Amino acid sequence: MLPVRFQESEIDQIRAQAALEGRTLQDYAHDVLMSAIADRARRRAEVLDHVVRVSEGLNRRLAG
Repeated sequence: MLPVRFQESEIDQIRAQAALEGRTLQDYAHDVLMSAIADRARRRAEVLDHVVRVSEGLNRRLAG
């Protein structure tokens, strides 16, 4: 269980979006959170890949 507190205006927005999608509040909130987690993991991997690519030359010089 994950008790999360929202301001009334926030929960109203979440309820409205869930209703627009014809979904329960619980299912909607679950999917939104899981999607956010996946997006952050993907962005983190992209940033790390970028750092590795940018650092390759410097790492070779330091190792040699």
